Formats: sequence, structure tokens, C-alpha cells
Amino acid sequence: MAEVYLGRRFEDDGQRGPAVAVKRLMPHLATDRRVVQMFLNEARITAQVRHPNVVSILELGMEGTEPFIAMELLEGRSFAELRQEAAERGQRVPLGITLRVLVDACRGLDAAHRAVDESGRPLRIVHRDFTPDNIHVGVNGAVKVIDFGIAKADALGSGTEPGVLKGKFFYMSPEMIAGKPVDHRADLFAAGVMLYEQLCGRRPFTGMTAEEVLGRIAEGRAKPPTTFDPSVPGALELVCLTALQRDPAARFDSLESFIDAIEAIGGPAEVASAEQVASYVDTLFPPDRDPKRQALRRARMADPSHGGTPPAPRFFDPSAAPHAAMTLPAAWPQPPPQAPELPPPRGATSPGSPTAVTVAGFRGSAPGTPAPPRREPSPTDSTPPTPSHVSGIREGEPRRRSRAGAVLVGLLSLAAVGGGATWYLRRPTLAPSERLARAEAATTAGDRAAALSGLATDARASAQELERAAALLLESGAHAEALELSEAFVQRFPKDVDAHLLAARAATELNRGKRAERALDEAAALAPKDLRPSLALADLRERQGDLPGAVAALARAYAQQPGSAKVAPRYGRLLSQSGRVDEASAVLGAWTREREDAASLAELGFVRFRQERVDEAASLLKRALRKDGKLAVAHYYLGAVLFRQGDTAGAERAYREADKLDPTDSRALTARCQLHAHTGDANTVAEVKRMLAERFPGQADRLAAECKSGN
Repeated sequence: MAEVYLGRRFEDDGQRGPAVAVKRLMPHLATDRRVVQMFLNEARITAQVRHPNVVSILELGMEGTEPFIAMELLEGRSFAELRQEAAERGQRVPLGITLRVLVDACRGLDAAHRAVDESGRPLRIVHRDFTPDNIHVGVNGAVKVIDFGIAKADALGSGTEPGVLKGKFFYMSPEMIAGKPVDHRADLFAAGVMLYEQLCGRRPFTGMTAEEVLGRIAEGRAKPPTTFDPSVPGALELVCLTALQRDPAARFDSLESFIDAIEAIGGPAEVASAEQVASYVDTLFPPDRDPKRQALRRARMADPSHGGTPPAPRFFDPSAAPHAAMTLPAAWPQPPPQAPELPPPRGATSPGSPTAVTVAGFRGSAPGTPAPPRREPSPTDSTPPTPSHVSGIREGEPRRRSRAGAVLVGLLSLAAVGGGATWYLRRPTLAPSERLARAEAATTAGDRAAALSGLATDARASAQELERAAALLLESGAHAEALELSEAFVQRFPKDVDAHLLAARAATELNRGKRAERALDEAAALAPKDLRPSLALADLRERQGDLPGAVAALARAYAQQPGSAKVAPRYGRLLSQSGRVDEASAVLGAWTREREDAASLAELGFVRFRQERVDEAASLLKRALRKDGKLAVAHYYLGAVLFRQGDTAGAERAYREADKLDPTDSRALTARCQLHAHTGDANTVAEVKRMLAERFPGQADRLAAECKSGN
């Protein structure tokens, strides 16, 4: 969605202000009304909140037709990154640290809930995406809520289209999923989910599919944390389960009450200090090795404004070379109508003051952008120690030092010879090709893994053999072994794109998201025109429940190859599922004009249905079924179209066929229930509800409620 640059404000008298973050909407998205609405929504809502635990917005402006936001510069990591890094070390973030992060983030969000406009009227801001990704933990221990892009405020509107469900569904409240009105208690529910994850090491509501997870959230029956960890303090368990109540009225009345309840517990649930948080961030992301902190340091060093007057303003040039200075005048043209004037932040110059922001050409880590490159080793990292370093010989003893050096070299040579002899005696008797042949002939996953055991350390294995071995392990479900082998593949062949892609695939299967992202960043850097890293990233984002992230990854692939069969149909389908029907219509329309792809024709039919082009929808769905009569989703969509056209008998037949072809999908059976509730056929409604309860016991209450709502 955006790029983030390091910038600096200059006052009209030439005084330099502090460094700031300048968030610039990507040019290709500046014409998308929905994206621009979300981008501006973030600025105008966040600017209404003045609290140390909420990121500060300093300025909203336009460069031509491209909007940008200047905000306070934060150095640190998201809470999600802290948790992931700890998990990759086999740890969990200490309870006290998590409680401090949650308490401070909730303080900031509580201030947003209580914010008022200039007339003193409550704005009733609801974040609606309160997740670990949107909590920033600073290197100084400061915690801030960020990204109000899909937030809602009564007086300021929303960054979300009506009827479109956005956000990360693991943290959505039951009322959000049901499409009911939401208030501040939806954010309270999300806080409860994060607390539960800390206490149990798992989410309160899980499932194999997004629909299953959403169904369990709607039911609202989280198991007590002590079920998984008996050591959880009883008082903290009560706080957690109260926040997760299905009925908003049964939760705490505010985040302030939630905070008070946590802070009153003490003992094993003692809240850590900000200093302890800062120390923990340094432990996970050391200043001298963390790529983000290193990148920010390089950008600061490249700031040309140090010790001189600001350069003359010039047009914002996104193609400027790295570290080239750019200035952005603050006297922007008026924003579009949907971008209202922002009140000047405290301590800021008045809107009429001529100011400028200098940008140091630093591209940061905005949500959805690739992580900065890892720190390259400095020349001194690989410099071998001199003999005096190793032997402890003092200066002034050249003869002894020389002798010590000779002894060291001799020992190293002997070690090399000994190591070589050991390898020769212990090397595998089977060649890598023989191991692969045995693995391919194996009939069980265990036998296949056993046949390939040790191949990762066999220096005789070629890149092609390692690639095939990793693929076989993945096919067998031996994901941990596949990741180990892929890591060895990467070490031996760091420029091989397939090595990084296999590592990403294995890490994705093991739910090691950050490891997968790093591998995909490496693959994309090695092969910028290769579609596979973007497609793999879309897979990862879908598994993480991040549908917008999956769409963004596919958008990059589609921009490269709009005619790819691996990209266009999937991109169109996800756009449709995201509620972006106009874009889905364009992508799927272009694809189906050239190809009779049944699944794409069916999805385009559903898009036309939502565009109120019902007759065209029916025609497309019938074309899809002529191409593939066994496509369950096409029958389901056709049932909806026929019902809209008043053909209830035809709709009933279509729903029955969809249910017969895919009995694991509850949608067709639920649609039948709604159809008969609409026609007043109580007997059939009762029968279908019984079938729902038998086949989908975990979702029965929610599905029955949907059926009832259609009466």
C-alpha cells in the first residue's frame, strides 16, 4: 500500500525539526478510491487522538495526485515480530512483557475510544484491526497503537466499504463477523484474543479453514486457558475469558476496566516496566545486528541536512538514487473532497506556515513492503585473528610470537587433515542419486525421510539433487526435515532461487511466517521477474488469514504477467472475495474473454450478481456449468441468482446439487434453509436444520441463526 521514508521538517526560519516518517501511497494505488479512502482514513482518525501510546500524525499532504502522511518516527518492531522472533528461538514472550505491551496499547486505544471533536461530541472511534501487527514496541520500551486504516468513527466515516469484512479474522469479534453494529468492545475482544494467545500458546478459536474459524468465533466458546496450562493464574484467566465473552454486554465496559483488572493481579502476573521491555527488544533484535535498525541508522547518516541549510525544494522524484536528498513543500494543493483538513498537532506550525520535509531517500518497512536486506558482514567480520590474538603473546616478543604462529598453523593443518580423514572414513556409502532413487521408491513417509536422512550434509549432492530431495520431503509431509534440508541447500547454493523457495514453502507449512518471509525476500531479490515468490507469499498470507496481503502479493504478480494462468484467475477470485467487485470484474472479464475457464466464469458470474447484472450472471454461470457440470460453487452461485429471479424451485435444485457435489461446504445447505424460511416452509426448515446439526456440529448454532435471520 505504501512506502515509508525518513524525513525531516524545516521551519520557515531554516531551523531543522526532528526526524519524521513520511508514508507515501504507492503511485499505482493513487487512483483506487477504496485504497485512497483507507489511506486518508488512517490520517484523519489518528490525528484526532493525542496520547503517548498512539502514533502521532504531523501532516497530511498531496504531491500532485499522490497523498502522503508525515508522522512521528518510531524505531522498534511490531509486537507480532517480537512474538515471532521469540517463537523461532523456541521461546514465548515473557508474561510480564506481554502484559506491559497490552496494557500500554490498550491505554492508547482507550484514549481513541474516548476522543471527542472540537464541539465535545464523542467520535466513537473503533480500531477494528487491533492485532499484534498494529502494536509497535519501541527500542526505548514505548508502546504505540498504529494503523487506523480500517478504523471507524461516527463523525469521520470509515475506511471500509459497507458490507465488506476487513481485518485479520482471528481477532474479529462475533458481532463483526455477524455484520452487526460494533463499538469499542470489539477492540476489547481483540485484546482478549492476544492475552489468550500469551497464556495458552495458541489461539482461542482455530480451524482448518477461514469459515471454520469464523464459525467458532461466532459461537464464542473458548476453552479456559488452564486447560492448556494449569499454571495460569486464576484471576488472569477470568480477565481473559471476560474479554472474550460472545455478548459484548458481558465483557468489560471499557479498556480502562480491562487494564485495571490486569494491573490489580500482581504476583506471577506482574506487569513489566518500560525499561524491561526495552531490554527485551534489544535481546531479540540487537542494535548491531537488526537489519531494520541498521537501515534506519544508514538513512540518518545519509541525511544531507546535517550541518547545512536545507536544499531548495524540488518535485518529489520517486526514481531518485538512494540517499539523494528530496524536499516536499508543505503548502500542498487542497486534498480531494474525502480528505478533510486536519487540526494542527500540538507544537506544530500553523497550516499557513511555509515548511518543508526533507526525505533522505530511505525506503522503510511499511506494512506489505519487503523487509530491509540483512546486514552485510563488514570486512572485519571475516578477518582472521593474528597469532598474537590467539596465543596471548605480548608485543616485544617477536620470536615467541612467530613460533606461536607456526604452532597454530601446524595445529590447523593437522585438524584439516584429521577432519578430511574422518569424512573419508564416515562418508555415506550410497551416492545422492541412489538415496533419491530409494526415497522415490519408498511407500511411506517415514521410509522416504529415512532414505534421505543425512543428505543435507553430503557434500557430493548437487543443487538439483537437493532440490528434488526437499520436494520429496514436502510431498511426504516431513516439513521439519524439508526445512532442515532446504537450509543446507541455501547455505551451499545461496544464489539458487529454488533453494529459497523450498525453504519458504517448508517454513510456511510449519507456520514459521517470518522465516518464510525472509526466504521469499531473498528469492525475489535474486529473480525479480520470477512470479513464484509473489505466488508463495500469497499462499503464506492466505494461511495467516491476511486476505489483503494475499491480494497485494498477487497484484504484483499480475502487474508482471497479467496473462499468466497461475495468477489471473486466482487474483480475480481473491479480489471478488475481498469485496473489490469492480477490480475483480476487470481481471476476470479479461481472462474469460480468451479462455473458457469454468471456475473463473463462475466467479465472474457471482461478481455480476453483486453488480446487479443478474441476467448476465445467470448466463455466465450456465456457461461455467456446461464447461464443468461438477463445479459445486457454480451450482451454489446459480442458486442465489435463480432465487433473486424468483425461481425458488430452480434455486432449490441448484442448492441440492451443490450440496451433493461438496458436502463439506455448509453454504449450500444453509442457503436451502434460508430459502425455505423465506417461503414459510417450516417442515423443510426443521429438516435442514437437523442436517446442519448432524454434519456441522461445531457450527450448528451459528448456521441455524443465519437460517432464522432469513425468516
